[in-house]
Amino acid sequence: MKSIKKLLSILLVLALAMSLFTGCGSKDGEESTGDDTTPTTEDTSNEDTATDEDAGGTDAEEVISDDPEDYAGLEPMTTEEITLTYACWGMAEKGEKEAKDAQLAAFMEAYPNITVEFVEIDQAAWADGLTSLAATGNLPDVFWVFSATEAVANEWALNVTDFVETDPDIAELYPDFMKVSKIGGNWYSMPTVLFPSITWLNKTVFEKYNEPLPSYDWTIDEFKDIAERITHPEDFYFGTSNPIYPDYWIAPYTEDQSSFGWDGEAYHFEDAWINAMNQKYEYIDTDVCEWESEEDKEKFLGDPTAWPPGFGRSAIHFDWPWGNAYVKDVVEPQSGCEILFYPMPAGPSGRYSAIVDFGVISAATEHPREAWELQKWTSWGAEAGHYRLEGYKEAGMTVASRMPVTQNAEVWQEYIDFTNDESLKQTYEVWQKTKIVPLVHSVAPGFGDFDAWMVENDIWGQLDRREVDPADVAAEMTEKANEFRDLYLENIDY
Repeated sequence: MKSIKKLLSILLVLALAMSLFTGCGSKDGEESTGDDTTPTTEDTSNEDTATDEDAGGTDAEEVISDDPEDYAGLEPMTTEEITLTYACWGMAEKGEKEAKDAQLAAFMEAYPNITVEFVEIDQAAWADGLTSLAATGNLPDVFWVFSATEAVANEWALNVTDFVETDPDIAELYPDFMKVSKIGGNWYSMPTVLFPSITWLNKTVFEKYNEPLPSYDWTIDEFKDIAERITHPEDFYFGTSNPIYPDYWIAPYTEDQSSFGWDGEAYHFEDAWINAMNQKYEYIDTDVCEWESEEDKEKFLGDPTAWPPGFGRSAIHFDWPWGNAYVKDVVEPQSGCEILFYPMPAGPSGRYSAIVDFGVISAATEHPREAWELQKWTSWGAEAGHYRLEGYKEAGMTVASRMPVTQNAEVWQEYIDFTNDESLKQTYEVWQKTKIVPLVHSVAPGFGDFDAWMVENDIWGQLDRREVDPADVAAEMTEKANEFRDLYLENIDY
């Protein structure tokens, strides 16, 4: 029974992963009614919350210390000749192969007794590839995962709690990274790369409608005012596009939650999620947000499959850093518009949502201490951020697609100095001083089964068709999500 459940969950994770990777590239991706518009959290308390003992959640400040002196320190690295294996995705993206090569070369130079071999896995069938390697006992020592919770359920992931609690470098991580990723009171995964949500602001459209540009520390309220003023659907120009508010506006409006209201202990679909869903539907229904039919795209753009933001028809578009190069290489030449990069507008909490990929160390590794160091150098450590940038430089890039998973000021300054785009420099400076909170698709226990239940019962569909109001289903969603959390925790060994 447990193996069947795992297989079903793997299939769900694959579906989720594909939706996340395709959700920003076209209008069709934006219209998905499942994962990329799924619920998020809220302000108010909920009676169905787990205790710290049950779910391993604590306040972010209690999870890790920002003082290196509070950590005992790691055991020394081996001096024996050993080989480690490593797997990550993204090798088809500009600069990522060079970034990976730079990180591994630097690690092997620092530890000449360790050879690192890169393991090729088809990104489109990542979970299947890991399953095949696990079946033959050949999982890489360090590897990325679309779902950390599945890696734990499959007993692939090493419990790294002892490393987290003793490594002084942990002090440079964002506290919320560690808070949301505890599973059953332990850590099994670490963040690998960071994609803070970013805004493509169309300066040409702003000038067309005599709208002043906002400051880089703009707020969500300012965004709403601008989007509503600058909307002109009669001309096929829209204030905004890609209304990802239900995921991304939970952290800005709460003190301790991320997407789906996950706070490290429990799910909460409450006021913040309800308000974000209602805002999404209001802007779609009033044409403030671009969500146009094939007929209208054919009429105004001459192509029923055209992506209006790519043709300069959205004043404000929300996206992710992996699309920054596409803006310069494709969108600006295609649209004839000047696009500026801006941070996502801020909410009252000062917290900012981001996609964060996670990776694990194999539970079967023969060299856990050395694997921990390799993981640090290729993902969350200052070295990882520095050498990733060295790879980007080698690839001739001037725009970073993945940001460092560290608060290290020197590394962030390298990224600020790296780009020649002044709007990106300003955006990076905002990110550097912001409390960044990961979206929790990969690490929240029970999420995959909960999302499958939502799809099976057509609740996402009913919401998108306006057959039910978000407030009418929020309590039931909270209850079911936490039931799936409990079921997940009951069925894993930790």
